[in-house]
Amino acid sequence: MAQQKPNLQEALQKLEQLVKDLEQKDVDVEAGLAKFKEGVVLVKFCQGQLKEAENEFKKLKTELEQAEEALE
Repeated sequence: MAQQKPNLQEALQKLEQLVKDLEQKDVDVEAGLAKFKEGVVLVKFCQGQLKEAENEFKKLKTELEQAEEALE
């Protein structure tokens, strides 16, 4: 079964856990590197999700402004 992509909230929670894990003093180098790589993937995912949301807000704002102008 294919792994499902997390939503933004799940990704942020996972990032928080990874940070806590990496803050431990006894983190194995290989395990720490794997967690760091996973964190990078999650950060990129979150950035993409936030950019999509930002673009959607801008689009909706433009549509609202155009609708208001049409009523004037």
